[in-house]
Amino acid sequence: MPASHKGTGRVTAFSMFGPVFGYASKLVNGCQTAYVGPLTPGVRWPKLWQVAERCCRLTAQDREKAQWIITQATRAFVMGSDVIAKLPHAAWEVGPGERRVDVIEWSNHHVLIVGNMAVPSLTPEHVSMKHTYYPHYFDDSPSR
Repeated sequence: MPASHKGTGRVTAFSMFGPVFGYASKLVNGCQTAYVGPLTPGVRWPKLWQVAERCCRLTAQDREKAQWIITQATRAFVMGSDVIAKLPHAAWEVGPGERRVDVIEWSNHHVLIVGNMAVPSLTPEHVSMKHTYYPHYFDDSPSR
């Protein structure tokens, strides 16, 4: 099992289909790496991957799903869409057991790491489930 990834820097927390996710970015071995993961208690990173599967075309491969995830995270950061908090200098961690995908220069990133994320400076109110008009993208109904 790989070690966890840690950093201190800019973190964006945003809601998407109910849960709150975190996004941080860091230069690692010359590659800009995006870290995205759920912050809402009880939500595990495979659910984010399932959401990407539901929102991408049926024939999408892992790289396209990873690019979709990065697009949602950068949309929140740049446009402020569904932002819960923007922290300019916060400690964050993505736990072991994550998924890593090369995205080949997508939205200024080379790599996506999806995993369970923790940002200690966020409050329980920040990371609690949010209202959504589109719960079917996140709920436990079968995928397409």
